[in-house]
Amino acid sequence: MAGYKVPSSVLIVGSGVFGLSTAWELTQRPAYANTKITVVDDAGACGGEFPPRDSASVDSSRIIRADYADPHYSALAAVAQAEWRKQGDDDLGGQGRYSEAGLLLMADNPTAAKKGKLTGMDYTKESWRNVARIAREAGYPADRIQTLESAQALKEHLGTPGRPGDWGYLNTLSGWANAGEGMRWQYRRVKATGRVNFVDAKVTELVTEGKRVVGAKLASGNVLRADLVFVAAGAWTGALIDMRGRIEATGHVLGYIDITQDELETLSKKPVVLNLSSGLFIIPPQEKVLKVARHSFGYLNPVTVPRALPVSHTAPRAPIVVSLPMTSRSGGPGRLPTEADIDLRRAFRDLVPVEGLEGRPWKETRLCWYADTRDGDWLVDYHPGWEGLFVATGDSGHGYKFLPVLGDKVVDCIEGRGGALGDKWKWKPVPEGDRVGRETDGKFEGLITEDGSRGGYPGMILKDELAKEVAAKL
Repeated sequence: MAGYKVPSSVLIVGSGVFGLSTAWELTQRPAYANTKITVVDDAGACGGEFPPRDSASVDSSRIIRADYADPHYSALAAVAQAEWRKQGDDDLGGQGRYSEAGLLLMADNPTAAKKGKLTGMDYTKESWRNVARIAREAGYPADRIQTLESAQALKEHLGTPGRPGDWGYLNTLSGWANAGEGMRWQYRRVKATGRVNFVDAKVTELVTEGKRVVGAKLASGNVLRADLVFVAAGAWTGALIDMRGRIEATGHVLGYIDITQDELETLSKKPVVLNLSSGLFIIPPQEKVLKVARHSFGYLNPVTVPRALPVSHTAPRAPIVVSLPMTSRSGGPGRLPTEADIDLRRAFRDLVPVEGLEGRPWKETRLCWYADTRDGDWLVDYHPGWEGLFVATGDSGHGYKFLPVLGDKVVDCIEGRGGALGDKWKWKPVPEGDRVGRETDGKFEGLITEDGSRGGYPGMILKDELAKEVAAKL
């Protein structure tokens, strides 16, 4: 911490997994005993709860795994899992918030691969090597992780009529969490410290004086000021800061169907199932509702934002086009594009051992909006163009599982001692002339996350995909 000065006040913009976990950690470190901590979020737009219901970290379920191709995330997730496994009523994993159902991770044999880029199969096999090593070093029996080395072996293990994948493995040490309940648990814990002031308001822009960010302007016109402004706005970050080429909001589809009691008894005993080539996954149900989702390149929603903070204090503020979430607060679509509807129903055939589910009506559908980066690494660093501004975003759809340990690592980065993880999460330069995340002649060029974990097709524009169904009916 040499040269680091503890801020007298911290304003956290966003109450998702980055915001709440960081607020908690600040209350636990004696150095911040006299620091005023404020969290602001537009909770009123989604029922008044912190965090808002359309946050990426709020849902019925999220996968909890150490199954990463990157050994840094594998190691950190293994530490987080130790906390998830604590089952006392007051623990994060208690009261049904965590279930260690296992994870069957698999992929299809690639038809083509980009040089230097991981395929879904590469990612799956690297993940297997990492978790097998972690399990061995922790003293678990070797049979806690079992390979299934053919399409037939996968099909027989799952009991499905379709084709789940070509190679995979079952990790019985992974599982899933009730994400909404986990975030509410974290909010109650932070609130109970009495140290954090929660403000229900929409932030419209960051306020600057010279080359320093000094606060956030609210829709009411009021300004919240702080010594350190900490932006953890997830997929909405691009509305406040010019992050083009670094972070981009992408929408990922989820669907829910009703199931019977008999189907619940069958499916609740199954592991989480994820195919990294298609991105399709199923999480075992706790109630008579089954969730299917797709971890893909996602949809883009380009819109014009008027007052995003420019790259430095020498650049003017001007309207820019960025991809931002389209959710219930912004009149979200309320339905899936046709291609997503078809694809999610394919998951019922390929991944679920109950026939006929693909024909059932949706109970609910939604889009989960990630803040994506090119390489899947997060961005947790001071903004190089402004003083007094720290940014923590770019979770790329895999931040929630780190809830019990994330704040500790983020505050280490704030203090300038982030170590190897801090180096991974540093602000990265955008190549000169790069057009990623920018609109040229009316065409938006989207950011593509190329870490091997994504399925589907990159670059799909949400409104265009929604319009295809309308056009087909005319």
